[in-house]
Amino acid sequence: TIASGATTAVVTHGLNVTPTLDDISIVFGEQGTADYGRWWVDTITATQFTLHVSVDPGASNLDFAWRAVAL
Repeated sequence: TIASGATTAVVTHGLNVTPTLDDISIVFGEQGTADYGRWWVDTITATQFTLHVSVDPGASNLDFAWRAVAL
């Protein structure tokens, strides 16, 4: 979840390798109270990645699901 008042979520992926951008998939479970604008993933490390949105999603927060598979 990206919480109200925030524009990022740091996700611990638990893979035994560092994934690349094309190994990570994001699915949003709702539209935030506010239009969260664009979104992107960066800061991919051996343990985590960061999901960003360009605008605070508002009071509803922004729920998302993710999958990371490194083949």
